[in-house]
Amino acid sequence: MPKITPVNFLSENTKIAGTLYLPSSYTGYKAPGVVLCQGFAGTKEMFLPAYAEKFAENGYVALTFDYRGFGGSGGEPGRLLPRLQVEDIKNAISFLSSLDEVDPDRIGLWGTSYGSANAIVAASEDKRVKCLNVQLAFGDGERCITVNDVVTFKETLMRLKEKKELTGREMMVPISKILSDEQSKDFLQKNIDKFPELKIKIPFLTILETMNYKPEQYLKNVHIPILIIGAEKDIVNPISETYSLYNLALEPKELAIIKDATHFLLYEGEYFEQAVSKQISWFSKYL
Repeated sequence: MPKITPVNFLSENTKIAGTLYLPSSYTGYKAPGVVLCQGFAGTKEMFLPAYAEKFAENGYVALTFDYRGFGGSGGEPGRLLPRLQVEDIKNAISFLSSLDEVDPDRIGLWGTSYGSANAIVAASEDKRVKCLNVQLAFGDGERCITVNDVVTFKETLMRLKEKKELTGREMMVPISKILSDEQSKDFLQKNIDKFPELKIKIPFLTILETMNYKPEQYLKNVHIPILIIGAEKDIVNPISETYSLYNLALEPKELAIIKDATHFLLYEGEYFEQAVSKQISWFSKYL
C-alpha cells in the first residue's frame, strides 16, 4: 500500500490542504510526480483517493489537494473561480516539484470533469507539465448548460453580476441548484450525506464563470502528450465535448471512450479500472 501523508502548501498566501501518496516501494530515488485536479466543488476525499493510490502503486508520487475555498483549504468558502483554481494547480506543481522524492522534470497532470478544464489551462501555461491525462472534460462551458434559452439565461446572469458589482451582495445557493442534470441530481441524492462538504453553498454566478470558461481555446498551446477519456453516456459533460477536445488537441494524443459509462461511474468498479489502466499506460509511455 502507498504511504499516505497529509500535507499543506501555500497558493498566493492561502493555505492549501493536500494529501501525498508515496509509492510503498520508494527507496530514495527521484520518482515521477502526478498532480490530481478535482472536479466541480469537490474535495480531495471524493473520487481521487482510488486514482492516487493506483498511481502510487505504479511508482508515481501522487498529490491530491483542495482548491481554495473548499475542504480543508483556506480562502472564501464556496468561491469557485477557474483562474484561481488554475493558480492553485500551478502552486501544487511547485510543491510537488520541491519534494526530495520527486523528479521535477517528470511532472504529470491528471484532471477529472471541471478539473480537466483547469488542467488543460494549467498545462498550456506551465511548461513544467510533461504529460496530461483528462477525463469527463468540457471544451466550452456554455455548450454544457442545460436550459431552454441560453441567451436569456445569460442575460439574467449578467444582470445579477451588475447587481453584485453595485451592491456587493450576491445569491449563494446549494450545489444542487447548479448541478441540475439528472446524473448530477442522482449522484447528489445518494452521496450528500457521505460527503458533507457537498452541502456548501456557492455563488449562483459560478454558472456565468462556467459559461465563459472555454478550455478548448488553450489547447493550441498544449505541446505535450494528452490522453482524453470520455464516458459514452455522460450528460453532464456530453461525449461531444470529448470529441471536440480531441479534434483540437495537438499530437501526440489519444482518445478513449468508456462504453456505457455515465459521468459518475468512472470512479469505481470496472469503468474505473478501464480508465485508470489507460492513464497509467499513458504516463508510463511519456512521463
